[in-house]
Amino acid sequence: MKQAHIQQSMESSILIQASASEIWDNITDVKIEEFSDPILFKLLDIPKPLKADVISEGKGGQRIAYFDSGKRFMQEILRWEPMTGYSFSFNPEKGFRVCYLFDLADGVFQIPGGAYRLDSMHKQAIRLTLQTTFSIDRRLYWLFILPVKLILKAFQRYLLRSIKRNSEP
Repeated sequence: MKQAHIQQSMESSILIQASASEIWDNITDVKIEEFSDPILFKLLDIPKPLKADVISEGKGGQRIAYFDSGKRFMQEILRWEPMTGYSFSFNPEKGFRVCYLFDLADGVFQIPGGAYRLDSMHKQAIRLTLQTTFSIDRRLYWLFILPVKLILKAFQRYLLRSIKRNSEP
């Protein structure tokens, strides 16, 4: 039997001049509601992320991400290595729509997981990497793969720049 979706991952990274603990605080409990989202997201009806809170730490723990649409991602923590990285499943609420018609919970385009990784660099900089796993319905893959990658890359960069602004002095 063929798989209904084709799954891939992509990542983006940014250098941040801050301590690992400062960055860790800003990737586990994210507060970015004060940053304006790119106009592209507004045009494409991509909900603005507001914040994310860790409810329970560690593998098997939970984190909830809130968006201006009133919808949430109920994230299960899959890997937890303080000051190094963690991964999570997204689990969007039913009806979490992007681009006016794509339901992230069970539609043509889905985002099953993500991860943050911190790598120490030279001169007290930390490279923060955000990895996102996404899937597209096999029947529409070639139609959507390029726009999905471009929009997802823009979204990753937006999140990373926001975290950088919150982390650096």
